[in-house]
Formats: sequence, C-alpha cells, structure tokens
Amino acid sequence: MAVRLAWGVIADRDRGAWLVDTGERVEDHGQEALAGAAVVLGDKNSPAAAVLAARESLAELIGTGGITVAGAGIDLGAGFVSARLAGTGGDRRDAVLAALRILGMDDARRIGERTATLVALFGVTATKPVGAEAERAISEERWAALTLASAAADLLGPEQLVGVLGWEIPEGIDPIPTGAPSALALNLRRVLESYSRPRRLDLLADLWEQVCARQLAVRTRQLLLDSQDLTVEDELHRRYRQHVETESAIVVTGTRKQELSLLDAMHYVPDWNGFWRQRLEWMIQDAIAATVLLRTAVAVQELGVIDGIALMRDQIGTAASLPTKGEIVRARRKGLGISDLPARPVCHLREIDAWLRRHQAMDAAFERFVRARTAHALAYGLVVDNAFNTLVCSRIDVAALPEKWDSESLRSWRYAFGTTDTRQPADWWQIPLVRNRQVDSLAARLAAWADSDVPEAERGERPCELGADLLWYGDLADAIVRMRGHARAEVGWGYLGPHFEANPAVPQPDPLTPRPESIPLAVAGAAQLVSLGAIAPARCREWTRLCAGLMTSGSVAAALSNEFEVAETVLVHDGSTLPGTTARIQIARNAARLAEWSDYMGNCIAGPWYQDQAVRGLSILVALRDEQDTIQVNAELRANRSGWLVSEIYGRFNSEADPALGRALRRWVLGLRRTEPEPAEVTPEAPARPRRAKPNPFLELAPVLREAVRVVFDAAPETLRALTAVAGSPEADPKALTAMRRSPAARLNQLCAEALDADRVSLPDLWSAVNNRPLATALANLDPIPAAKYPRLQTLTADAQLPSKRLRELVKAPELAQARSMDLIALRLRKALVEMAMADAPTFAAALARRPSCDLICTFAIAITSSPDHSYPVTAISDPKSTTVTGFPVTSLADPDGPWQPRLPAAAEFGGGIEQFWERTAESGVLIPLSWLKGGTWQALWARAWAPATR
Repeated sequence: MAVRLAWGVIADRDRGAWLVDTGERVEDHGQEALAGAAVVLGDKNSPAAAVLAARESLAELIGTGGITVAGAGIDLGAGFVSARLAGTGGDRRDAVLAALRILGMDDARRIGERTATLVALFGVTATKPVGAEAERAISEERWAALTLASAAADLLGPEQLVGVLGWEIPEGIDPIPTGAPSALALNLRRVLESYSRPRRLDLLADLWEQVCARQLAVRTRQLLLDSQDLTVEDELHRRYRQHVETESAIVVTGTRKQELSLLDAMHYVPDWNGFWRQRLEWMIQDAIAATVLLRTAVAVQELGVIDGIALMRDQIGTAASLPTKGEIVRARRKGLGISDLPARPVCHLREIDAWLRRHQAMDAAFERFVRARTAHALAYGLVVDNAFNTLVCSRIDVAALPEKWDSESLRSWRYAFGTTDTRQPADWWQIPLVRNRQVDSLAARLAAWADSDVPEAERGERPCELGADLLWYGDLADAIVRMRGHARAEVGWGYLGPHFEANPAVPQPDPLTPRPESIPLAVAGAAQLVSLGAIAPARCREWTRLCAGLMTSGSVAAALSNEFEVAETVLVHDGSTLPGTTARIQIARNAARLAEWSDYMGNCIAGPWYQDQAVRGLSILVALRDEQDTIQVNAELRANRSGWLVSEIYGRFNSEADPALGRALRRWVLGLRRTEPEPAEVTPEAPARPRRAKPNPFLELAPVLREAVRVVFDAAPETLRALTAVAGSPEADPKALTAMRRSPAARLNQLCAEALDADRVSLPDLWSAVNNRPLATALANLDPIPAAKYPRLQTLTADAQLPSKRLRELVKAPELAQARSMDLIALRLRKALVEMAMADAPTFAAALARRPSCDLICTFAIAITSSPDHSYPVTAISDPKSTTVTGFPVTSLADPDGPWQPRLPAAAEFGGGIEQFWERTAESGVLIPLSWLKGGTWQALWARAWAPATR
C-alpha cells in the first residue's frame, strides 16, 4: 500500500513509514486515523535499532520546533528522512521555515539542496540575489524578515524581496512571533492583491514599522514595570505613617525630646499656623520628591543611567533641597520593626545628589547605586498618593484653612522648572482646597483674567498657582501612570480633592479593528474585513489608511447581524467542559461572536462562507477556552446523516491544534446525535410532494406582539402624553411622534430643555415616560419560548436601522409603528436627560428642585457618585464608609427594599459602575450637586421627594 504524505506526495513503494510516537508501521493502520502524523521514512527492511535512532532524532527536533518541522524532509541519518502523513494543513514552506529555525545555516543542507529549499520558500522569485539575502537572514537569525518575505513572495518581485529580507528589528521584539507562513500568505493576497507591487511594498513597510513601534512600546513599558520593586509598598505605608505621627508630635510638643501624652493629644486643637501649614508643606515636598524620583526612574530606564541622571540632574538637586537637613535625618532613622528604607522619597534624591556633588565616579557602582534607589519610585509614589487622600478625606480640618494658602516649597519648585506640557494651569479645573469651596479653580481664574474687558496693562498681576490649587498633585498622578505606560492621568473631581486611577485599564479596541500587535494578527484582521465584503481603498500607501478604508465599509456592519441556527443537541453543551480536558466549550450563536474570536485568533472564521453555513444550520462553529478563558482552538462541526463530525480544527493563526484537544473534541462530537427525524425515502411511484413555504417567524408573532403592545398602551396612557408634551403638543397627539422621531439629536435636546423650563411636563413624569418603552415591554412580556426562537426581534428596540426587510414590514402595523416611535424617542430623551444630569445643567437642577422624586434623586446620586468626573460643586449626604443616608426618613444603601438598592443597575448604565459607587462612598460618601439644593438643605429636598412617594 502506497503511503500518502502531506501536500500530495506519495512515498516510494520500497520505503517504509514508521510513526514517531509509537514506532508502528503506517501500513498497519488506516491513514485517515493518522492524518498529519509525523513519521520517519526509510528502507522497508531497516533494522529496528536504526528505526529507533531515527525516531529519537526526529522526536528531539519536534520537541524543539513542533510537529511542523517533520514535513521538511530532514535527513535523520542512515537513509531516514522525516515526513508527515496526508491530512495536515498549510504547505511545505511552513515546515522548511520551522526546520531552518532549529537547524540554522550550518545544518540547512539536511533539508535538501539549496535550490530546492529556496524554491520552497520563494517559489519562482527565488533568484540568486534573493537566495544570498535569505542565507544572510538565516545566519543572522532574522526570522521575521525571512517569514514575511516568504509569505509575500507571490505578491512582490525579486528586487523587492531582497529589500524585505534586509529589514531589521530592534532587539527583544518579534513582528511575526507565531503563525503559519502559508496562512499569512493567504491573508496577504486577500488584502494586497488589488494594489500594484510598489504599493504593496509600501504598505508592508508601513505595517512593519507600526508593529515594531507597538511591540517596542509594550516591551519598554514592561521593562519599566519590571524595574520597580512593589514588594516594599506595604512596609513603606507603615513606615511613612509612623514617621508622620512622630513629626506631628514634634509640632504639637515643640520638642523632639518630649513624648506626646494621650491627654495632651486629646486636648490639642490643630490650627493653620500651628499645625496644618507645616503638615501640608510636608505633603507638597513629598509629592514633588516622589514625582522627581518617578521621572528619574523613567529616564534611567529609557536613556540609561548616565544620560538619564544628566537629564534629571537639576530637578534632583532642587527637590532634594526643599526639606531641612534635620527633617531628612529624622526620615532616615530606622523605624521600630519596620523596613529600613527611609520614610520619605526625598531621602533617595538627597543620596543621589550627594554622590553627584562629591564628583564621585559614575561607574558600574554608581549605576547599581542609582537603580537600587529608583527601584522604589513607584512604591513611594503610591504611598504619597495614599497619604494625600487620607489627609484630605478624613484628617484635615478644612475649616481651619485660609481662603488662599500657598507653599514656599512649591514656589521654589515652580520658579526653577515651571509646569509640564501635559499638565497646564489653564486646564486645571480642580476646586482649591480651602475653607470656602466656592473659590474659583486655577483655570477659571486664568480664563477670567484673559477674557476681561479691562486693558491688559490695567488688569493687575496675572493669577498664579497656589498650593491650595493642588496642581502639584496632578503632576504626581501623571508621573505614576507614566510608569505604567500612560501619557497622562485622568484626574477626576472628588468630594474634597482630586483623585485618579493609579493603574488605569488599557481601552480595548473594537473587535473588528485590525490591531498592529503583530503582523499576522494585523493582516488577518484586514483579511477578515475583506472577506466580509469591505473594499480596500485605492491609491493607499499607509497601513492605517488601508484599515480605515476597510472599516468604513457598510457591508461589514450588515454581515455581523447574522444569527445562526444551532442544533439543540449541540447547543445544550454551550459553556460546559469538554470531557477529558479542562477546556470550556463555547458555541457561536451570531456573527458578532465570530468577530470576537477572529480578533484574537487571527483567522477568517467570521468570513461569509462560515457565516452562510452557520445561518443555514449546515455547520456549527466552536471555540475551546482554557481555564484563563483564552481561546485555544476554533473548530467547525459539519452535519452528517447521524450526527456531527469535526470538519476543521486549528489553533491561533491557523496553526495546528493541540493534538490532545483535537482527539478529545472528536471523541465528544462522535457521541452527539441529531434529533431531527430522517426524511422518509420516496419511491419512484410516489407522487411528488409540493414544497411547503418556510414559515415566517415575524408574521407568526405579529398578532401576539400587537396585542402585547395594546396591553402596554392601556396600562400607561400617560407615557404618550408626557412624550408629546416635549414637542409642545397640547394633547397626546400621536402625529407629534413622527416629527420628534425625525428631529436631529440637537433639536430633540433643545425641545427637552425648553419643555422642562416651561414646565410643560414635570421631570418625574418625563423620567417615568422615557423608562416606560411600550415595544420593549411588549417584547419582554412575550412567551419566552417563541421569543428565544426568533432573537432578531430584539433589534426592534435598538436605535438603529432594522437589519432585514421582514422586520421593516412587521413594524408597519399602526400599533407597532407608534410603539417603535415611542421607544426610539424615549431612548433619545433619556440620553438627553442623563447628559443634563451628569453635566449639572441648570435646567435639570431647577426641574428637580421644583418637583423632586426618590427615583430621580437616588438614580442620579448613585451615578454622580460613581462617575470619575464632576467639575461642579458637590456635597455629601452620607459619611464616608457608612451605608446610612441622612434625612427624613433615614435610609440605608444596604437595604434591598429601600430606595437605593433597586436603582443601582439603572445608574450603572451611565455612571462609573456599581463597584466604583461603593469605592467612592467609602472615600467620600454619597454625593449630589449643590445646585439641587437651591440654597436649601438636603433634608428639605429629601422630605419633599419622600412625601409623594409615600402617598
């Protein structure tokens, strides 16, 4: 029996094939069960010892480079060569490149003749210059350039390939870390075939630069984080607290020799001149020192120790001179049972400054000295940030602060270095930390001075930054997030002071946007868009413009609206564990899920062919995820007469799947059985049966849906009255809905504000109306079984064009047309009300104060509290870390039957989320804008809101 090898090769009949894993002859098994297996080929009569040696040699190569290397035909000695059986994907270039990575140029002859190897890599473009440049790339181990040139060989000419083979990459990155070159070649052809060869080269060069820059930035960020020792953070927190307590006792007693008794501490009342001035001066000094230490750590990591210190030399010296010598000495004293690190970051700066002032050698010892101190920069920054928040939120007596207070240390620092480009005074809207919270921010003072009608010569001195403005805290925030790879901190406005996320999350891009994390991933993303019908823009030389042109294609959005038909016998296993493994089964129900998979896997599983088969129920698309929820493989299940079989299974970038996962998946699929009855056999004599029209699900549910809408209309007639009142209609006229629905968003927002100002509709009534959407309510009241059968009905409630003709016909019925118009208008008005509330619009505040309601107050108080940004005055209606909200009656945030808990999910939609709400309440309590009170009190507002709610 002839042995069929990969890629259409038939082994000679006088040669035998032995499996690498077991040593069994292939002839003794059916090849279908051994598809893609690695084998050794040799004389049929070879002794067992020779076969064993060849198997061991190939097993060692596979252990290093994966099973793909077996297909390269590597000489294993004694007349044996490696091979793979038929049934594997890709082509021979995948195997040759994988083998070259292991063998290198010295052993490349084991793959075969030089010419044959070059032809396998580059096809007809394998000229002598290409071969010479390829050998140089192999010798220098520039595998990314070699792989890209091999994948693009069909698209570029020989001269262009020589240029690609010469491309260099920075050390420590790899633009093509994984993926089969054959798969990359297929995707490149899909994306670039419409361009000329020069434009193809320009696009590839631009993509290469983008990927290298992206990976280099990620690597730099990781090295910067790796340079920081955060294991000392907890110890530094305790050390800093202990030092602050010691220094505070010195301020109270006036001497370092006398201990502060408990009785003295109880009787002591801190004032501005005696205590708070000094305490805030320390805080500013520590913030400046931590900022400089963080900047020094970044400079040292990016430029090296010598150049980094040279760049930061003046800042180090200035920040180190701010505290007195005695304060530095006390900060260096060892704590009782706590870390030996100094309590304040300025001590490390003083040590570096002392080394430089003594003009000691800047040698290897100096580099170790500097890196040991900059390694604690992030820990010190976090400690100072925590100390500032503790001081502002729970320690400092705001009533003791002057209306304007300044800092000598800050003045010295700004005089020497000014402000940074990323944090300008004109953009700093934080309310100053002073007794009167109505004082204008630094940005407001500067804007008022600049916009004054008085001639500039007569305006007086330009407003300057004060310590109370807290801009120095913004500099610290920028330095902390810069350490984690972000250009600028997003500083929000809290209860008493600014706050920011010290470890902000990286925003996730749209799943369909091609990401330049690697060349295979970026090209696969672009190929995915092309397969969905997107057209590449003409005359394009930049990869970014190419992706932007593909993303704007309307066919992409249309393709992702498909819903798939999945057999119930398979669907019930969605989310379960694959038997015999720890992998979780995930089944695609729609095209959007495929786009998510393709974004990570770098394949075209979301392409039109797969979607068409899945919509018709002819195939089922599956992903297997590991315990960390990372996709390991994608697979396609095809229907047969009795059940299902695995048609395709691939790993990331269409690489070969883990054999163990593949075997487990096939065993599981073979156990599935189709529940649909087999069609009866029809004899030739039997009359032909007429084909029955496929049932229309929307026409089937239309009568039921219309009745459900009528029930909603009867239950809440005031909804229509409130919505039409926004347009100025004196009665609940449905015709007004059409004009409102066709109005642009700006016009609708204006109508909403005018209706509230003129009191045509009260704010509680309008809020109730926009949350009572008749069509959405009717769909929710349908029988869940037919509603689940036709999931595309849910698109009726979305503020977007309906994706199918049947849906558009369905909503032409008068009742459904009016219900859909009311739903869309309610959605848009609700958005307008949310924007007004979150921006503290005067119209919203006046309407709320005029007719308060528990629903509105609780919902928007939760949202405003959890939101990171409110550039307007707020006040707390509960104490920090307390669930009790003051007022009459007193309510609890933890009461499931109270007014707060039921509003949490709704407020999470437009606030910062439920988790952020609990974090903010722990810091500052529940917040509301001061404009809601209109000069009154919270107790009066809550009592008026509660009274209607209890009637």
